[in-house]
Amino acid sequence: MQGREKIGWADFAGLVVSGVAAAVAPLQVLLLAFVFLGPFHYLTEIAWLRKKQFYFAEGMISSRIYVLLAVVMAALTMLERVFRVDFTVWMVGLLLLVSLSVWVRNVYAILAIGVAAVVTAFYLRTWVYFVAVMVPTLVHVFFFTWTFMVSGAFRDKRESLVKWMNPTLIVAIPLLLMLLPMHYAAPSGVWLRGEAASFGAIHFKLAGDLHHTMTLNTQLLNDRVVAGLLRLFAFVYLFHYLNWFAKTELLQWHKVSRGGWSLIVLLYFSSLGVYVWNFRMGFVVSTFLSMLHVLLEFPLNWHTLRFVLGRARGGRLRENSAVQSDGLAPALPK
Repeated sequence: MQGREKIGWADFAGLVVSGVAAAVAPLQVLLLAFVFLGPFHYLTEIAWLRKKQFYFAEGMISSRIYVLLAVVMAALTMLERVFRVDFTVWMVGLLLLVSLSVWVRNVYAILAIGVAAVVTAFYLRTWVYFVAVMVPTLVHVFFFTWTFMVSGAFRDKRESLVKWMNPTLIVAIPLLLMLLPMHYAAPSGVWLRGEAASFGAIHFKLAGDLHHTMTLNTQLLNDRVVAGLLRLFAFVYLFHYLNWFAKTELLQWHKVSRGGWSLIVLLYFSSLGVYVWNFRMGFVVSTFLSMLHVLLEFPLNWHTLRFVLGRARGGRLRENSAVQSDGLAPALPK
């Protein structure tokens, strides 16, 4: 219990720091977090998931094949601009469907869900964009982080409302940030170019869905809607990374081998070196690692969502041998 209380306070501190930083300098915080914290998060999480067999021990294919699929799919999404073909929606959709087999064991049910999804894609283009762009980005860094925190609150045996403080704050803070009336200095060309090369397309789409126009110029942050969106993204990305790094007792960084740390550090500084050489190429490398870690995390996401829904309905789930009660993964039925 003591370890979980420490992690609760670490999450609270991360929420406060992320909220304040996002309010003060949203554009800078978003880009710096993605460039410097992002690759280290992706590499360490992939290494951690590997030790857990990527939570795919009970999937309809082997965990090795699933990992190979994830690597190929992540690489294909990086080739969209070269071939001018929309790979992302199909890659993400396919891996979501395959990873669902850790929850839904009936192959025919999986195929039926896949057919329904393809048919829906032809009639609801908004849904297609949601799968292609929002699942690897906002849904991953916000919704799945929230479900992990909720699952932790369910596992906490304390009969207290305090354990729900952090899951509540992760919802409340973005709402406050979206409505916060703040004025910012004009961003320099460096930050605008970084925004254009990284999150520009997502922010343009979100602004359009809000019946708004986003213009990348020095007046960018004077627009309340655009500033609100940037604060939202800055908060959820920074907290997503801080939330991961805070789990020192659960993730047991000290048990990672020296060779494992050497490889992680080498790849991390190599990714930073690519940014120094060419920002756009650095973003491509970071996006590949980001997409890969998102795809590899899908089985864990399904396990966690299943646990949360089961507990929300009042059900009790027994521990599963493939998914240990380690503070991130839920206990599941055998």
